[in-house]
Amino acid sequence: MSGGGEGPKRPVPGLLPFLAANFLAGDIQTGIMPLMSIDLLLGEHWRSREVGLVLAFGSLVLLLFQPVAGHLADRLASKRAFFLVLATSFAAGCLLLHGHPSLGRALLAQLFLGVAQGGIMPVLGAVAMGLVGSEGFPRLTGQAQGAGHSGSVFGAASVLLIALHGSYFAIFVYYALSSLLAGLILFGVPGRAIDPRRAREMAKEGEALPVSRIFSPPLFLFLLVLLIFFVANTAMLPLAGDKLSGIVLSESPARVMAFLVLVTQAVMVPFSLLAPSLVRRAKNGSVFLGLCLLVLALRGGLLSETQSAGGILLGQVLDGTVMGIMSVVLPVLVADFARGTGRFNLLQGVAGAVVSAGASLSQLLSGHLLDLLGPNQTLLVLSAVALAGSLLAVLAFRSGVLSPPREEAVPDPPDQDIDFG
Repeated sequence: MSGGGEGPKRPVPGLLPFLAANFLAGDIQTGIMPLMSIDLLLGEHWRSREVGLVLAFGSLVLLLFQPVAGHLADRLASKRAFFLVLATSFAAGCLLLHGHPSLGRALLAQLFLGVAQGGIMPVLGAVAMGLVGSEGFPRLTGQAQGAGHSGSVFGAASVLLIALHGSYFAIFVYYALSSLLAGLILFGVPGRAIDPRRAREMAKEGEALPVSRIFSPPLFLFLLVLLIFFVANTAMLPLAGDKLSGIVLSESPARVMAFLVLVTQAVMVPFSLLAPSLVRRAKNGSVFLGLCLLVLALRGGLLSETQSAGGILLGQVLDGTVMGIMSVVLPVLVADFARGTGRFNLLQGVAGAVVSAGASLSQLLSGHLLDLLGPNQTLLVLSAVALAGSLLAVLAFRSGVLSPPREEAVPDPPDQDIDFG
């Protein structure tokens, strides 16, 4: 069959169950950590130090398990069964928070939640790659991310509704049931349709490359730019929430933050669906790293200078635009670096760990700067970090250093020959 779109198109097997699993994954993952923090602080009246210990432990588990989960996703033949195990782990972590949890039980819950969150996205990425290969991966990833962001919006709205009529534990039960449903619904994707070699970007013949051979200078530079992006980005949302709370005094900080998250996620949906066509036209997704960092720098400057609710909302629209594009560009670039290595999902896990590390560093940096400089100057520093990262990405891209190597992998059907529904 030619790549020109002649003849019948090959449908994506199990497309609707796959997108439904992504929708539910987005539903459960966005709000669980902030909700636990609020529950322990306000509902259980824990001290801030204890809450910080629990959250830091969960972040550490997430950081460390992501490369492990990626390696397991490469090695295990049954991606669907692995996903169900992760979904069950997430549900167990939610249900452990019932009643009045002790410090030990809360730490155990964070262990289960961190393991689950560290593995869910690499496994879904492996399923997508196994279904359509690298040619169709950007488009299917765009659809999956659109479904995930829609799930985040739905989840935030559902949590707000449950909070009006129920307890914190009712929300945790909702998350547990959604997680189990996600794990079960992925079995609607036929197992035989997930090509195990293609799912890990394996070459036509031979075995996976040794781990030591996949870490090239271009990959290290890509991971550095990715780290800079999330160092600059993550702390901007709570800083924007604090500024908006000071402007809209009639609303609680929790409701203000929930509203900003809803705005961001709603904007991410259309841009994640648009991103695959942008990547296809650009030929190399690396250029979007520099552009997204530049927009992030503009967002930081805007949030620093604005004194109006409209300006802050515009900043969140920029955030949704950037994150919608990055949610597709990031796995596509990882796939490019992994082409022919058989280590695609391991690299997904490594990239996820870098994202988590950048987010943690961002919060640490902003926490120290807030005491020294105040919120507006802190936003400017984060903006400067993003601008420096943008310059680094552009210079590396123009010199060809950031271009991923192209290795031979399992041949894929042309994108035009796949029916994405």
